[in-house]
Amino acid sequence: MGKIRPGFLALGGEMKGSKTTSGTFGKTSACPSSNILLSFRLEKLAPELLTLVKYHLKICEFCSAELPLLAHHCPQKRGETRPPEIPMNLRILAESILCQNSKTRNIS
Repeated sequence: MGKIRPGFLALGGEMKGSKTTSGTFGKTSACPSSNILLSFRLEKLAPELLTLVKYHLKICEFCSAELPLLAHHCPQKRGETRPPEIPMNLRILAESILCQNSKTRNIS
């Protein structure tokens, strides 16, 4: 489960994270982490935390918009932390650039 940010537990008043007086739209310290929202979506939260997240979602447009996106999240299985394959054309380009840089360093 993700960490709970200190501002998230403060109830009452205007919560940051939705459209605030400055007109920004984004996650702030008052918002639960994406991991907490994912646990909420999967119904794996303790009842107290569940209540806090429900309250926050009523007043935060950003987190309310993030929640449906988490439906596309595929949890990794244990042991599946291999980095993705680099496309061959990108690998060739990177190696040619790195080789050029190492040759110029040796000359200097």
